[in-house]
Amino acid sequence: MAKYLIINADDFGYNKQQNEAITDLLRRGCLPSVSVMTVAPRADECGVLAPFPASVGVHLTINSDSAREKWHSLTGSASLGGAEGLPAKQSELTVHAKHKDVAAELEAQYRFLTDRGVTPDHADNHCGTLYGVNGRRFYMDAFEFCRKYSLPFRFPKTAGFLERQVGRTLPSVVKAVQGAIVRQGEKRGVEMPDDLVSNPWSMERIKDYDTLRKYYMDAVDACINGVTEIFMHPAFPVDDTPGEWSKRVFEYELLRSGDLLQRAKEKDVQVVTWKIFKEISEAKK
Repeated sequence: MAKYLIINADDFGYNKQQNEAITDLLRRGCLPSVSVMTVAPRADECGVLAPFPASVGVHLTINSDSAREKWHSLTGSASLGGAEGLPAKQSELTVHAKHKDVAAELEAQYRFLTDRGVTPDHADNHCGTLYGVNGRRFYMDAFEFCRKYSLPFRFPKTAGFLERQVGRTLPSVVKAVQGAIVRQGEKRGVEMPDDLVSNPWSMERIKDYDTLRKYYMDAVDACINGVTEIFMHPAFPVDDTPGEWSKRVFEYELLRSGDLLQRAKEKDVQVVTWKIFKEISEAKK
């Protein structure tokens, strides 16, 4: 079986630095795919994406990154924080969020993009809130949403991504749960990548650009048969103070270099967009 690679930039809309870096990469032809966080402060700028040939997805978000500066649900649902903003803790979603409100919010986020001339061809999720990690079966709402719009969804069909994120082999019960979630998606005809890659390390461990570059270059070398997605969060610097944001700057520099695209070519890994799922399905007919 062939090896396919999707390279996606998450979090368009997050801030000025994120949007400008992603737009720059698109102009340079260095980025095959991007996803938009519609609840973020600068999501309204998503219209600039329409002219580019890149794949565009909806970055489904039902939480805030910070309790101090919360984002707000597009539906204003009380169970998703209402006027106070989307919850910053998974536990708040566990206790308060209602399935009907989550489903309505996903719809609203899709419509946010289509109303601005951008039609998503895939869906992914911020912070794993729709993956079941909060003890709720919100992945069912995500799968139903994706079935309605014929969108593939970012959820790994194999255990490699989760094991790399936690740095150890998963217990059999966790693998069983993951498999059960995958089957729920497949039952609804939702396509999912075989593997995902995103560097989970803090800057304390990364330290420099070369370390981050090696991580992703090694990931291209290790691509498994099927579809692998590498997702990053490229951005320009926010100030002159080094910190965790430097990781996003390094990711921008790596994508701009074209090194991942070149390594994929050398390793006979086909760089594709999310449309590959439709192409594969049609080829099977």
